Amino acid sequence: MRTGRRAAVLALGLLQATTGCAAGTPVPPAAAAAGRPAQAECAAVRDVDFRALERERARLPVAIGGPVVDMLDVVRIPDWAARRPPEDAAVVIRARMPPGGGHSSDHRSVVWREADGTWWFWRHSVNEGPPAPPPPPPPGLTREEIDVWYAARNDSRTADERYWPPHEGRLSAQKTAQMEAAWRDPCRAWDPDWWPHDLPLNRRIDGSRRRLCPQDSSAIIADMAEAGRPRRSVGGACINATPTYRMIEIAAYAAADAAPR
Repeated sequence: MRTGRRAAVLALGLLQATTGCAAGTPVPPAAAAAGRPAQAECAAVRDVDFRALERERARLPVAIGGPVVDMLDVVRIPDWAARRPPEDAAVVIRARMPPGGGHSSDHRSVVWREADGTWWFWRHSVNEGPPAPPPPPPPGLTREEIDVWYAARNDSRTADERYWPPHEGRLSAQKTAQMEAAWRDPCRAWDPDWWPHDLPLNRRIDGSRRRLCPQDSSAIIADMAEAGRPRRSVGGACINATPTYRMIEIAAYAAADAAPR
């Protein structure tokens, strides 16, 4: 778990270094785009010192590629999945919450909004609980037939997919409402691509001009492809209440409505 935690920290640090000029990174309030709410009207960023945040980002070395790409590369919908994002999807989020923050599970998910307004997901949580036992073969097979049966059944799935089966389907009604609200929130225009571990504030809060992530907080990184906007790598070292981070957090914990009993 320590190795996974170090990899996550390194990748997220490189993400911070590479996204300073990406679309969505906020500029100081004086140059705010027309139509964007005032910073004071957006509770999640009200106390953020964006000028200091930009100065600190500018001092970081520029990294090309690196662990961020590698960490998101495993977030793939397998060929055997029942559904995948269509070409005209309004937004597609590939999110990963790697091991760390007190947990050893590795959450990988894809969430998207289709043209009819419905939200769908595919989610794979590796090392979340004990591995599932392999399915038993039909009775009456010979040993050779059993080998053939297992080979045919497992041919298209990885070991992780067999032992921790992915879940997929329509996003639950509650999470759909939350995702839709975050996606349409005008305050999203303020959200930087990256929220650092040590956030500068524009005033003293509890005696400090800095806000640190909780030690047990989980980092999430994501790739967002949105119709009409440049593709973005986004993430944060810990949970925050900005609309963009809410979207990738919902993606990381994507689930369907519970089946009626």
